Amino acid sequence: MKSKIYNLIVLDESGSMSCVRNQTLSGCNETINTIRSAQEKYADTQEHFISIYAFQSNEKKPSHYLVKNEPIGRVAAVNAELYVPWGCTPLYDAIGATLTDLKAEVKDKDLAIGNVTIITDGMENSSTHYTCECVVQMIDALKEVGWSFNFIGANIDVKGTATALHIDNSLEFQQDEKGAQEMFARERNSRMEWLGRTHRVLEETQPLYGAESVKVRAGLFNRLKEAAADYFSSRNDKK
Repeated sequence: MKSKIYNLIVLDESGSMSCVRNQTLSGCNETINTIRSAQEKYADTQEHFISIYAFQSNEKKPSHYLVKNEPIGRVAAVNAELYVPWGCTPLYDAIGATLTDLKAEVKDKDLAIGNVTIITDGMENSSTHYTCECVVQMIDALKEVGWSFNFIGANIDVKGTATALHIDNSLEFQQDEKGAQEMFARERNSRMEWLGRTHRVLEETQPLYGAESVKVRAGLFNRLKEAAADYFSSRNDKK
């Protein structure tokens, strides 16, 4: 039994992201390639899907998916026409909407794991459908079943914002060409390390999982939570 890994990137498309638009597009495409490589490397335990959701509050061009729950083998590069920064920052709406969609997608799927990475350069300022409290409840529930949540930000109190959302893994970047490039490189390395840890957990646990044991499932979820801890800290030397 393979685990279905749902890679969700919640990407700020507000106007202030214009200064790193090219680096953001390049970084997303490199991340797609990283996930494609992970699919090949961990083919015996993982089946990868990807969603990229660009969010902004602009009536002419509302928040939208660049790609939604597609198998990684069918995903093409993101082009510049799909990502045009404009508008304000409905951060809570973006997180709430995408988690609601993804929960519905995996509802009837066994061994489905989410990796949710949020990238923003500004504070919440325009949500109308979801509150911070509502989003926190969703995140807390999904963390309990082994999902990984990661918050990347610039020009804000990154750690404080992540903490308010109950997200343990956070990374701050400098919003310029070099800073954006370095951030995406760090994110890709962290993603591959997390996938390696997840592979080891699944490899050791899957033979027992078919027993439908509550104890086995609880143990798996706890180990996945451990694998998601310290996401942005290198643990290559740890097994």
